[in-house]
Amino acid sequence: MKKHCLFCNELIDMKQDEEFDRFSGCMCAPNTYYHLSRDAYSYIQMFTYAKKRQLLPLVSAYIRERSENGERLLLTPGKLEEMMVDPDIPMTTEEKEKRLLQYMYARTNSAMEPVNLHPLSKSYNLTYSSNLQEFVYIMEKLREMELLVREGAVLKLTNQGWSEAAAYSGGGKRKLFSVIVGDEEIGLEWSAQLLPGLEQCGYATRLLLPSSLRKQDSDLLEALAESHYILADLTGAGPEVYFAAGYAARADIPLTWTIRADQSDRLLLQSEWLRPIPWEDTEELVQRFQLRQ
Repeated sequence: MKKHCLFCNELIDMKQDEEFDRFSGCMCAPNTYYHLSRDAYSYIQMFTYAKKRQLLPLVSAYIRERSENGERLLLTPGKLEEMMVDPDIPMTTEEKEKRLLQYMYARTNSAMEPVNLHPLSKSYNLTYSSNLQEFVYIMEKLREMELLVREGAVLKLTNQGWSEAAAYSGGGKRKLFSVIVGDEEIGLEWSAQLLPGLEQCGYATRLLLPSSLRKQDSDLLEALAESHYILADLTGAGPEVYFAAGYAARADIPLTWTIRADQSDRLLLQSEWLRPIPWEDTEELVQRFQLRQ
């Protein structure tokens, strides 16, 4: 099914999935997709024309920035409200200039390495610009400041631009590793041992206990969609763990199944593709993920 994206107005592929519509391939998510909840439509339609004109380009940029960083966005009214007050969204020209430098820095290994933004008409949301004219102004200003070299749609950071971009970028945002557990006691143990170990590997972490998994609401789906990696432990797991992990698998989020070794023989495998990794203790799991780095 074809439908216009609410945020960039491109006519693109849309698939309906229960309470959400999945949009893919527009300038908001060029090589991936995002989900929009059905109630978000009516929420957006309540905006005045002036508010839509101001807000929708920001949402487009927000989706692209998150999707470029590997997040699978699920937009709900709550997420949109959160976005509107997010202090991290650039509003001034200077902040937007920094965004472009950071984008270039994240995609190059050294100064003067080219980044092709063709077509520019589908790249202006990289800086939260409201239109192509503003984006060109930002590029030209950075060129005049000798922070980048521009040859049409091909940009290169100068040595000075590379240094400033590195300073602005810091360590960058850490990727989110969500851990789903079917046993509350294991969750408490892992919060003290496994999660700190994952954080030492450079991840941001989130623990999802059975009590939160049972809600199966938009907040849970949003938490899963924001994840870059998911570990789902089947020790003592109920259907809520399979639901959450199954949703993540459908969203193409890298997923690792585990189970405590003393329960692996009792597990009734429902399909051949489910092959959980048995573990003896938490330290063993920490070491396993550290070795992946």
